[in-house]
Amino acid sequence: MTRGARTATVLALLLALLAGLLAGPAAAADGDPSDDQVADQWRADRVLVVGVAGLLWSDLDPETTPQLWSLAEDSGISAVSVRAARSTTCLLDGWATLGAGNRARYPGPFEPIPPVPLPSAPVPEEQEDGAEPGDPAAEPVDTSLSFCGLEEQVAQVGLAEPERTVERVTADTATTRFGAQAGALGDAVECSTAVGRAASLAVAGPESRFTVTDRLPDDPAELAALLARCPLTLVSLDTLTDAGSSSQTETETGTRADARPWAVRQVDAAVGALREAVAGLPGETLLVLQGVSEVNDGRPQLHVGIVSGPGFEPSWLSSASTGRAPFTQLIDVAPTVLRALGVERPPSMNGQPMRVAGERPPLAEAIEVLERANTRAVVHYRSTSTFFWTLVALDGTLLAAALLLLGLRRPRAALAGRARSGLRLAALVVASVPVATYLAGVVPWERTGSPRVTLALSVAVAAVAVGVLAAAGPWRHRRLGPPAAVLVVTLVTVVGDVLAGSPLELNGLLGYDAIVAGRFTGYGNLTFGLLAVSSLLLTACAAAWWAGRVPEPSRTRWALPVLAAGVVSVALIGAPGLGRDFGGVLAAVPGFVVLGMLLARVRVTVVRLVLVLAAAVVVVGSVAVLDWTRAADERTHLGRFVGQLLDGEAWTVVSRKATANLAILTGSPLSWTLLVAAAAAVWLLRPGGLLRSGPGRRPGGLGGARLRVLRAGLTAVALSLTVGALVNDSGVALPATAATVLVPLLVWLAAGTPAAQEAGATPAGSAPGGAPEGGDPRVNVGVRGSTG
Repeated sequence: MTRGARTATVLALLLALLAGLLAGPAAAADGDPSDDQVADQWRADRVLVVGVAGLLWSDLDPETTPQLWSLAEDSGISAVSVRAARSTTCLLDGWATLGAGNRARYPGPFEPIPPVPLPSAPVPEEQEDGAEPGDPAAEPVDTSLSFCGLEEQVAQVGLAEPERTVERVTADTATTRFGAQAGALGDAVECSTAVGRAASLAVAGPESRFTVTDRLPDDPAELAALLARCPLTLVSLDTLTDAGSSSQTETETGTRADARPWAVRQVDAAVGALREAVAGLPGETLLVLQGVSEVNDGRPQLHVGIVSGPGFEPSWLSSASTGRAPFTQLIDVAPTVLRALGVERPPSMNGQPMRVAGERPPLAEAIEVLERANTRAVVHYRSTSTFFWTLVALDGTLLAAALLLLGLRRPRAALAGRARSGLRLAALVVASVPVATYLAGVVPWERTGSPRVTLALSVAVAAVAVGVLAAAGPWRHRRLGPPAAVLVVTLVTVVGDVLAGSPLELNGLLGYDAIVAGRFTGYGNLTFGLLAVSSLLLTACAAAWWAGRVPEPSRTRWALPVLAAGVVSVALIGAPGLGRDFGGVLAAVPGFVVLGMLLARVRVTVVRLVLVLAAAVVVVGSVAVLDWTRAADERTHLGRFVGQLLDGEAWTVVSRKATANLAILTGSPLSWTLLVAAAAAVWLLRPGGLLRSGPGRRPGGLGGARLRVLRAGLTAVALSLTVGALVNDSGVALPATAATVLVPLLVWLAAGTPAAQEAGATPAGSAPGGAPEGGDPRVNVGVRGSTG
């Protein structure tokens, strides 16, 4: 058998094994109930959707909001991400997104306009006209120039022709980027009724039949007749927008503390009237109450989600779009409505129907859980930019210190020794900062009085603990022991976390949060950067140890550990029930295959590299097709992408990812880490540098075998991260995150004392596994057609 045939056989076996590992979740769906049985479980005669701008779980109270409390006690509940096609979702954005079942945006100004502050006066305890204390009608506040105030003003007085507004929403560039069709919910149902002009944006599609009324009737009989008019009724309760605060900067809730209780009580009274009217109607009614947006200048938060009706007993809620309880998205409302009415979901809807997801504690305890989830999400959302700049500063400062110290030709020996020791310890601590952001999630920092400060301290303590552990453990006597310890802690943390359902990555500073709602479980793009560095480099070390156990290791002995580690890693990354990372599989397969080829001294040519990339596509395609064969409501984004491809919507996803990739390249703080990494690469590859091969190597540096293994590992990491940056929407942030671990560890190696002076160090003439060095120390790649 020729070498090419053996390579093809190994790749075929690898793909077959991966397909078998990843087919489990799809095969498990074969025993599920039929689609008709599932549909009957959720079927309703009518649906009532109540949208409340700005409503938070902290607003509910058994004494002041008895109707909301009673409704929540008997229903499925969740924390809702109202994310639309802009960073802060305003009133019209929210209703347009709800009706599209996809992220949309009202085409108004994107940047906030500084509000005009008005003179304030104390609110009297009793108003002469009989208004309640805090009634905004008694003391109007102009919020028209706050961030969301313009949309709120349009909803009150300017939304006379919702059809034309929906056309503008659909044509907006941010809406088209997500492939959303505004008003798709109204187009899909027989007829609908909107109460409140803002709600009309959810149903005013080009083929819709709908009516609009400005307010709920006071007469119960008229209200019941209104709800019975069409199978779908949408009610916009916007009293919190009337309780607004006008501020030049974002505020916590966007409302005045004295006016908010009054506004919430008005919402509660309206909900009570609606519940009473629904109770008198024949048949089954699905009642969906959702927060739909922020108000005025309020900051993004998680909002209230309550669903009561067929199939929804008291429980937590989830959906296939989140894959995690107790979280849902605003885009899930329209698919839930259509499922209840027995109407097929349009391809343009990315949301998924909501479903029950396990028992929840009594309501008071459940609300505490939801409030803590909101706190964690809010702190993450407001802290990531600062943390990214901190990472850039730490890596840049460490590299500058290394250049100043190690760049000196003749430093004094005593000073150099102390400085080198300090530099090496600092490098280990800085390299531990990324994994510390996950370990900090073990601390319940959201329960403290200053959650942001507690989170920052938790990360710092965890980083120092991991760095000291790496520097002081029994492995410190081995040449590569301390950096390997940091990589082991990183790999064990990210692998253990995904096996446990990703509790540490959710709201981790390098993970994701429920406000942005890009992902709720599995591996995020930044985490994949850490996974690629740790898994590939540790696999290279393990292969060297395994090969070094025999005098003359064969190519197969070098390659087998790499392929075994690759199978496990790709299965973790791509399995729908674990990593769920579409782009991660595309990036990981080439990295592991090329690493095996380099270590086994198989020439990496352009043709072979193309075949490797094609194998990655086959693996991802197999996983995605298997996921697509599951029930539509159970698919992850892998299977949904196959559906979008079949429906002609795939280009929308690809173009959106490309746009996001470019935006991160030009606007993310993490992009600056690439400059630090580039400077480190030039320094390490200079004559006498750590990674320099041949006669220019510095005395006491890495030996030939170690250097060959290290360079093979770094080459595989570089390839994997490059592919990952091209196929993921996080773009350069992925290799930039990986650099925050890699650069400090390379500084640690560069700051090492000569091997002959290290107590207990492995002799310089030995490989990591104890095998004698020999052969060409350079990475073995072919000349003709080589990738270089």
